[in-house]
Amino acid sequence: MLAALRKEQTSYKLLTFGLAFTFMAAGCTGTPSGDAGSSNQAGGSTTGTGAKTELNVMFTTEANGDQTEQQIWEETVKMYAQKNPNVKINLQLQNFGGVEQHRAWVTTQLIGGTAPDLFTTRYIWDQEDLKKDLLMDLTPFYGKKNDYLGGKSWDEVFPKSVLQRLIGDNKTYASVPASIDSVRILYNKELFAKAGIQNVPATWNEFLDIQDKLKKSGVTPFGFPNTKPGDYNYSWTTRILTEELIAGQYEQMDISHNGFIEVNEYTRAVDQGIVDITRSPYKDVFPIIKNWSQYWAKGYNGIDFNTSTDMFLRGEVAMIMRTSGQSKVLYESSARKFEMAAFPLPYLTKENHPDAIGKLMEIGGVPAGNMAIPKSIKPEKLDAAIDFMAFVTSAQIQGLHAQKLYRTPATSTADLPDNLKGFAFVGDPMKLNIYGGEVDKNVTENNQKLGQLYLEGSLPLDKYLNDLKKVMLDGVKQKKEENKWSVDNNYGIQK
Repeated sequence: MLAALRKEQTSYKLLTFGLAFTFMAAGCTGTPSGDAGSSNQAGGSTTGTGAKTELNVMFTTEANGDQTEQQIWEETVKMYAQKNPNVKINLQLQNFGGVEQHRAWVTTQLIGGTAPDLFTTRYIWDQEDLKKDLLMDLTPFYGKKNDYLGGKSWDEVFPKSVLQRLIGDNKTYASVPASIDSVRILYNKELFAKAGIQNVPATWNEFLDIQDKLKKSGVTPFGFPNTKPGDYNYSWTTRILTEELIAGQYEQMDISHNGFIEVNEYTRAVDQGIVDITRSPYKDVFPIIKNWSQYWAKGYNGIDFNTSTDMFLRGEVAMIMRTSGQSKVLYESSARKFEMAAFPLPYLTKENHPDAIGKLMEIGGVPAGNMAIPKSIKPEKLDAAIDFMAFVTSAQIQGLHAQKLYRTPATSTADLPDNLKGFAFVGDPMKLNIYGGEVDKNVTENNQKLGQLYLEGSLPLDKYLNDLKKVMLDGVKQKKEENKWSVDNNYGIQK
């Protein structure tokens, strides 16, 4: 079991199940997209009379070889087939060793014209690929009603915070999320009890205090993987803590007053020096994290995501940080011999920094499992692909995936099951997400790589932040050139 969890798949091996399912979506059998009666307007519960439509569909999995995930996706397709008996779906499940491998696969498939008719991408890439004319523009479909959505449309069932993260610079949608991510700390209740810890921490000082107790009890407090950006923990931490120190500046950046700092507003803020990571409070986050690192497992820059999972399951570390979907393998592992639970990353207070707002800023609500359609799809397949995406985002399927796959529902119409109660959002949603890949993936990658050197003591903080600021400014310059944004046109911001 542990060996299987450790194994990182880097060969992009495709898990193609020989079982193909046949079903029909109303109006999607040769009917041009947008014609009256097409399935994406009313759902696939009616029957059509056209020729069969065959779709190649690829979904990514959280863990390599997870039989439950395979079973649930097959069940999802079967349920759709019962309603629509005339479309053939070739289901493929694929696990990648990390974000970089997934991105390489998506790029290769799209450029080579070999992408499946519907596949999993990430919302941090979809707008980039849409601008390159490699993906279908899904904007027209977001406002269309669908029976699977209870007669509503995607722009009605997805929360506003999700829609804000999905929409592109020119108000376009390039993908549809199958779930959303929330980040939590999972902890070993047995080790907490042995260290005399009775309550989970809420504030940062309480968080450090329990780790000091764990360390004195002979336990390594935290398993923090940090070999690459795809280990996630460093990116999550810098983003959450930064938001807690800059929340007081949101008003200066949110020019459109829609409650979210969009890419053009981010570009304006960096270009005009409103956001400057070499100055306080931005720069003050990193010493806080470095101080925390004293409680991480030794050699953390050489510990990857899967290794930290193993360490937690063996009881070698008391805590790790994961999303709801990533927690599934831990909750269901036979190697785990202890009870565990989840709590949010504790928040900074005025005791830690004068600019701290004193409450949690949630990284939750981030779109995940995003479904996209390549521009190369044959026109007669488009309606079927749209209809199947609507089915996946129905309350029925969202609830099934939440219960069985620990995926937090992307829509507001599905209930949160008991096994995800610890991942319920309890803080305020972050608005800038400055180091997030959807803002600038080059900043995300360099933040982690330079952060490694800073944490180990080989790179001074000033050098770290000046180098990262250059990457940030270069990215902003590129965004201005690509979109023709400037001070004169207010960076394309519509008030």
